[in-house]
Amino acid sequence: MGESALEWYFDNFIANDSSKMEEEEEEEVNEELGDKLFLSLLPDELLTLYESSPDDTGSSTSRDYSSQNSTAAAERPGGSSMPELGASPVRPTTPVIPVTQQPENMPQIQNVISTVNLGCCLDLHLIACKAWNVEYRPKIYKALIMRIRKPRTTAIIYKSGTIVCTGAKSEEQSRLAARKYARIVQKLGFPARFLNFKIQNLVASCSTFPLSLERLAHHQNSSYEPELFPALHYNVTPGITATIFSSGKMCLSGAKKEAEVYEAFNIIYPVLSCFRRQ
Repeated sequence: MGESALEWYFDNFIANDSSKMEEEEEEEVNEELGDKLFLSLLPDELLTLYESSPDDTGSSTSRDYSSQNSTAAAERPGGSSMPELGASPVRPTTPVIPVTQQPENMPQIQNVISTVNLGCCLDLHLIACKAWNVEYRPKIYKALIMRIRKPRTTAIIYKSGTIVCTGAKSEEQSRLAARKYARIVQKLGFPARFLNFKIQNLVASCSTFPLSLERLAHHQNSSYEPELFPALHYNVTPGITATIFSSGKMCLSGAKKEAEVYEAFNIIYPVLSCFRRQ
């Protein structure tokens, strides 16, 4: 064999050998990248199991992991292959906070009825002709009805100079509304004054829980006639009456002050708790 043929043979052999070495290096790099990608996709619990394996090759680690996973699944009831929640100290379970019950609704003032004396006689026909938001029908009712928006209330004005103010939500609103009515009458030319203002009735309502009115009717201070009216009347204190429905809604009336309303509620609430419907 000539020298040219030997040179051609060795050149081809070296080129093939170098290409094979490059292919082997590329395969090793791809395997390393695949291992890194596989480890990045694993959760924390599985990553610790993968790293704790004694072998470094991918095949042995996969076999070890599959064997550990199968044994763990066999030990747990049900044979589930997923790791238990809360088993890793890195992800502790969130403690369950018990839901507290909402407190019962306290009574809220719905209507305040007050009276005031203007100290003079009034010409209701003249007021009906000159004032706004007035209703006067002497053949149906001898008093005059006047309304204002702030606070939203209604006044019943009598010829004697007495005004009954209704619709306010508090004592302060009722007093303010009565002063406004007296000022309107005074601007119409009457010598009106603001005398003897007094709260006559406070009406409050609240909602508790379903009740057995048939059992509560046997309690003292109770009056219940379902054929005439579906609610039960209960005399809480002298002058204050509670109108109680079976749904638990209650209306307190007859109080002169807001403190009396809350005092009456504190008295009747323990009584109603004994007749709560199951």
